[in-house]
Amino acid sequence: MTMSKYPIVYFGVFYALLFPSVFGFVPSPTNVSIVCHNFVNILYWNYSSPTEQTKFSVLVNPYESASQTVDTSQTYLDISSYSRNADDDYLVFVTAHDGQEKSENVSIRFTYSKDYFDRNKHKYKCSLDFPAVNTSVHKDVIEVFFQHPFMLHKQDLLNEEFTYTVTHDEQIISYSCFEDEELCTAEIHFNQSIAGQCVELKLEGMIAGIPSYTYRNVCVPQQTPETDKTGIIAALLGGGAIVLFIIIGFVWLLWRKWSKIPQMSQGLWCSISRESHTMLVSQSEPTDICPVTSQALPSSQTEEESKTVSTLDDTVVDLREVSEEDKDGGDSEGFVRSSDYDSPKFLQEMGPGDFTEGNGP
Repeated sequence: MTMSKYPIVYFGVFYALLFPSVFGFVPSPTNVSIVCHNFVNILYWNYSSPTEQTKFSVLVNPYESASQTVDTSQTYLDISSYSRNADDDYLVFVTAHDGQEKSENVSIRFTYSKDYFDRNKHKYKCSLDFPAVNTSVHKDVIEVFFQHPFMLHKQDLLNEEFTYTVTHDEQIISYSCFEDEELCTAEIHFNQSIAGQCVELKLEGMIAGIPSYTYRNVCVPQQTPETDKTGIIAALLGGGAIVLFIIIGFVWLLWRKWSKIPQMSQGLWCSISRESHTMLVSQSEPTDICPVTSQALPSSQTEEESKTVSTLDDTVVDLREVSEEDKDGGDSEGFVRSSDYDSPKFLQEMGPGDFTEGNGP
């Protein structure tokens, strides 16, 4: 019995040394997982006993296209470039290599598309972020708007209807939009009792079987009562019209008052100017201020005015003769002064257009 066991033991040791992979001397990777989100796909795994020669082989096997193999010494790998077709189904194998020896492979399956979704076959279902949400508050309505997922990711898989729901205060409202629409929108009505508070909105979407969700806090400002501006505008317009009428009336009164002020006639101005010139006959070069007019004076006033003018002329002549006598009085008394009648006569200008005779030396 004992002799018969040795050949069996020897054979087992020889077989183990010849085919080590059968007995699992190279450990397989563990905890293989994938994070596939927003079309970025990263594969992760663990390995318990790595060596300097340990490497890992990753086989990406799509359902609709050719497979690809990638080698790495890390315990993770970004396979986004090997899984570009978002509507395909992918089966990934990970194998550990230590020199010429290799481990058993470990597989994982994932997809973005609903066409391949099967809970019994797929362990990982990829997801998308909900598009960036913008909100605005108007009275008792919160307006929500965002872009269609196709406009963000440019994947043919997303070129279809996007259905989404908005949950507020335990009420769920459903909406949908297409990629050709400018924005996807939603309206949430709220009670005035939440004015001045913040509320939470939950948004969930689904497109091509890919789920997405997000939360958004919206603060509702305290509503202030709106004043009727019609009365203010009417009051401003009425006040402006009244001020305008007052200004117009004031200008009109000034114009009427100014138009009633009598203007100085040209004859009166000439008369005043002539009398002033007569009093200042000592000026050597008198200036003509008024033109000679041919207007006749009334008969009752002609003789009196002519007498007045003659009297003024004689007075001026006498004044000039007295002035000449004063000058002569400064000479020596021994000289005899000649008579004025022996002196030659000459014309003397008394005023503009008036002349009289006088005796000169």
